[in-house]
Amino acid sequence: MKVISLLVSNFVNDNRVYRMAKGLSMAGFPATVVAWKKGDVATKECFNGVDVERVELSSLNWKVPRLLLGRLHYLEYTTRVIARYRHVDVWHCNDYEAYVIGVLAKMTRPKLKLVYDCHELESHRNGKSWFMKILVRTFEHMFIKWSRLVITVSPSIREYYKTVFNLKEVALIRNLPNEMNVLRSNTLREKLGLENNQRIFLYQGMLGKGRGIEVLLSAFQARKDKDAVIVFMGFGVLKETIETCALTNKNIFFVPAVSYSDIPLYTGSADVGLNSVEPTCLSYKYSLPNKLFEYIQSEIPVLTNPLPDCAALVNEYAVGRVIPAWNIESINEVVNSMLTEDLSLYQSKLKAAKKVLNWEVEEQVLISAYKSNLNASSH
Repeated sequence: MKVISLLVSNFVNDNRVYRMAKGLSMAGFPATVVAWKKGDVATKECFNGVDVERVELSSLNWKVPRLLLGRLHYLEYTTRVIARYRHVDVWHCNDYEAYVIGVLAKMTRPKLKLVYDCHELESHRNGKSWFMKILVRTFEHMFIKWSRLVITVSPSIREYYKTVFNLKEVALIRNLPNEMNVLRSNTLREKLGLENNQRIFLYQGMLGKGRGIEVLLSAFQARKDKDAVIVFMGFGVLKETIETCALTNKNIFFVPAVSYSDIPLYTGSADVGLNSVEPTCLSYKYSLPNKLFEYIQSEIPVLTNPLPDCAALVNEYAVGRVIPAWNIESINEVVNSMLTEDLSLYQSKLKAAKKVLNWEVEEQVLISAYKSNLNASSH
């Protein structure tokens, strides 16, 4: 039973899509990632054991009004993908935009089996207009039951889909990393010239709006001591803001994004991992970011803001602390508390958590869901 994992992007750095395609292929569901060719990427390649095919669009070179350009690209991509792949047994549609193409393809070939993989709460994504929210939710109401299997990324999003759309089953496949060996090092201390008695609070990932970065900067700017330092590691629109703050505050530091293979080395040299996505939309409120699990795999305790699923996970596995209110005072109260805490007491809990919160375990949930819902006799 062949599978395409469909994206409406050029597939350059999507670890979730890669891991799922790899796991499915090894479990007897040979999967090819299908994306569009945009920029300097190969039309066909084998990416670490996963076949990737990118669809070329002639409309990329058309001279049309910018307002129409995106719609034309999407229309051409939809047409070409349906023509080329409608014969494939299973379409694993990543996000709402891909699921629309899947539904249209199923209209041309009713035997086609669809999987709807919601990487977010699709109708409540950050920045969506009220019109798009209504449009997406209406579309889901009409067509979500055309899918043999619906997948989501957090318990709250899963519950939302089950309740709102009256679904009996929704598979929870979280964005978990592979189980990692801990790389204990002094990388950050040596790179930034920090003392052993200074505690490093690390934020790693996208440096964008809605990630709580501005509040974290204000909290550490308000501190008079250098016992607790915050390190931001990543890239994004707030990079310059962070660098400017680092010039005038001796407890704020910036490290440019490092290669994926080097992340454990840097993460393992911090003392505490920060999670701070702000609930600017329901999708963010119910999120369960990758960094949370990367901290756990590196065996450093987590300090998270009170997002429901993040707080529940940290409390369930006792792998860190939850900031009760997302403001400067509350952040610094918990930071002060963690300065006097013996962080080694978290180690046994972190070691236990990383044994179950990894992709090797989560992958089996995906494969089981596929076997239950997509075998030849089901439905």
